Amino acid sequence: MNRIKTDILVIGAGSGGLSVAAGAVQMGAKVVLLEGHKMGGDCLNYGCVPSKALLSAAKRAHAMTTGASQGVATVEPDVDYAAAKAHVHSVIETIAPVDSEERFEGLGVHVIREYGRFISETEVQAGATVIEARRIVIATGSSPLVPPIDGVDDVTCHTNETIFDLRERPEHLLVIGGGPIGMEMAQAHIRLGSKVT
Repeated sequence: MNRIKTDILVIGAGSGGLSVAAGAVQMGAKVVLLEGHKMGGDCLNYGCVPSKALLSAAKRAHAMTTGASQGVATVEPDVDYAAAKAHVHSVIETIAPVDSEERFEGLGVHVIREYGRFISETEVQAGATVIEARRIVIATGSSPLVPPIDGVDDVTCHTNETIFDLRERPEHLLVIGGGPIGMEMAQAHIRLGSKVT
């Protein structure tokens, strides 16, 4: 078992954890960052970035239908849903280096790509490594939940972690939840030609 002593251990490499790790190392702290899933977390991979990229494509489609009041002829857009989703993934790939393991290692952060579990108040085990830290920041974010609704298992159900992988525009989308991503997905899909409830 490898052992590491550090000033700060950050668990989770989403927007919160990355900000803490970068700030702490720039102030001279010795920092270890644990991430067992994707660097950049929800914001880069399933939230802010892909959502805004899809909204951008949807805004362009919507603009084609709304110029009449300003003297611009309107036209029904021909939306290539798969190309819009390719745009989303291209934007993620463009931004990903900013949140990458390589960038944070370059800043002086020791990145370990494992999940962690507490083994004492000051120690976390991550794979074959035990990290002892003076301070531990838990920035693990959240995971989507499919609510236990009768019949939900009988239909195709997507969360913010799967909807950006769709390549065919859904004919009708039922959005459950009125948080930021739910509202953005509703607006984007209406503007890209889906019916949304």
